[in-house]
Amino acid sequence: MAVPASDSSTASATSMELQLFPEADEQTLPAMHSEPEAAETETLESEAHEEIKQEPDRQEVVEPAPVIEAAFPELPPLPPELKNVARTLERMLNDPAQRQGAFASFCAAAYVKPEWAGAASEYLTTLFEDQQDVLAEMTRVPDLIIELGSGHYTLTFMVASRWAAKADLARLTRLAEALIATQSKMNSPEVVDLMLALTTSLAISRYSRAEQLLAAASAHATEDERDALDEAHLWLGAGGIVRGSSQEARDLWDVRLRRPRVAWTWSSPEECSALAQLAECLDPKSEAAVLFQAVVPACWWSLLIARSQEGAAYEASLAAAKAVAHERSQPQEESPQEAPKTVVRQPIIIWRAVPFFIGGIVGAWALALGIWAGPYDLVRSSSETAAPVVSMVPGAPGIQQGVPVPAAPVEKAPEHPNEIWRKEQAASLAAEVPELRPWVEKIELGEWPQFEALLSGESPELPKDNPNYQKLLLWLHLDPPSNAEIRSQVPLLLAALRQDSTVIELWEKLVYPGSLNAKDIQEAALRTQHDSRDAWSPTQRALLNRIVAAGVDSP
Repeated sequence: MAVPASDSSTASATSMELQLFPEADEQTLPAMHSEPEAAETETLESEAHEEIKQEPDRQEVVEPAPVIEAAFPELPPLPPELKNVARTLERMLNDPAQRQGAFASFCAAAYVKPEWAGAASEYLTTLFEDQQDVLAEMTRVPDLIIELGSGHYTLTFMVASRWAAKADLARLTRLAEALIATQSKMNSPEVVDLMLALTTSLAISRYSRAEQLLAAASAHATEDERDALDEAHLWLGAGGIVRGSSQEARDLWDVRLRRPRVAWTWSSPEECSALAQLAECLDPKSEAAVLFQAVVPACWWSLLIARSQEGAAYEASLAAAKAVAHERSQPQEESPQEAPKTVVRQPIIIWRAVPFFIGGIVGAWALALGIWAGPYDLVRSSSETAAPVVSMVPGAPGIQQGVPVPAAPVEKAPEHPNEIWRKEQAASLAAEVPELRPWVEKIELGEWPQFEALLSGESPELPKDNPNYQKLLLWLHLDPPSNAEIRSQVPLLLAALRQDSTVIELWEKLVYPGSLNAKDIQEAALRTQHDSRDAWSPTQRALLNRIVAAGVDSP
């Protein structure tokens, strides 16, 4: 059916009406292709206008146009049980006030049975084809997990892509946590691809979750996912470089590393702080360094290279000096003793010994005569004390026997590097949250039953969702209390609060010979592997085992 351009609105409305009401298909509009028919139509219209002019009292009755509902593209079929809630959702599609409730009702009915999930997802993606952001805003993570569990992924992929485009890290993190918790039940290639994509998206800002995702995906990845797996490893390496930086710096790098072609400025305090933190942890030779090289200033990168070369030269010279010192400290090998010379005894001739014998007798007689005639008494009285005897040691100063020798000063053993780091971190944390100092001082003097509610995050003064609660546990790790029971509970509470690489890194720093709470941390590392085994990745469990096996001597 062809219509003139001027009647396009009428034609579209009519066609829409035909689609919604099939019983009206028999009604057709007159064709308007030939010129005679057009002329005839104009004649009829002129006659009608003349009749209206001749009858001024006649009033034309205009009927109101019927309300025409918006037309939808051809929607996929749904199970009969879902058709009623689907019609309600279609009616409320353009009503923001009612749309959210209608959508929730549809999902509550559709994602009850896994066999309905595929059809429901196809229906929603088609219905919201032009409103994908609205669909992504309303979709819940549990419904996506049900869809993936049923073997479908259309809705999940579309919603996750919109979350990533809008940098909605909160929803992406919840999806990642749900996948980690259920990954043992879903190992299809599509789920593995989704895990690798989420790893790339969360590697900078949510490193621990990305690390767990990659560990779960690597167990099921095939050769077809090799490129995606390599990319995920690259971005996780970049996240590992900045994971010790502040959250503001990580958010800045998360945005800029993904847009390397933008000419970013580096003059604000936040930008300068991010560069300063990066300089402390970036190795220019690392694999992920190319991502940072693409966005940082060229002059800054040149300075970083020069600094790295100077550091390498210093390390080489230091290693050489240590090697020389080690060689000097080794005892020198003693030269082999000469074999005793063989003495050939010659026969004694008696006539040569007679003169010496006679001379000896004369000498002894002369000595006795001299002693007897001498004026001095050569025998000491008992009241006199013996003079100190000096025994000379070759190459050493004389040491008088009987005189007390002062003890050599005992050098104090140098502090362990981790002990120095521990004190620095404790001082920094005390300056950051001085309001926690009264609690730390009270805990130092108290017992576990007295502070169990506070340390467990169940007190109104410091609930578990308060950021200072985690900082209190960190403070008690760095400056452990004297009470043994409190000291043993603190690592367990931190392990129950979060299971990520940050906790492992802290424990690795605090487990060393002489650490006051090393044994308590090792016990907590052993217990958390059994209590929260699924929360730790295989790599993290290996690190926990290494902490448990570390040799320490607590005071």
